Amino acid sequence: MHIPLPNGDVLIPDDEFLKLAGDVTARTGNGWDHQGCPYVLIGNRKYRPKTEALNWLASRIRRRNPQRTPAARAT
Repeated sequence: MHIPLPNGDVLIPDDEFLKLAGDVTARTGNGWDHQGCPYVLIGNRKYRPKTEALNWLASRIRRRNPQRTPAARAT
């Protein structure tokens, strides 16, 4: 069951979001809850705002700084 929100987002069940986020386990999803991923409990079921939760997940991506090449160090 999807629940539309006034801001245009939609609440989706947690198990559907976890499949959408790469088919991760419920344990991983619970870890995300402690790290700040948005969710709401309605009728003892967990729902997540689809767009907001995906944006939160995308903001957690880390990128390494590339190592300098030997030619760049010489200049």
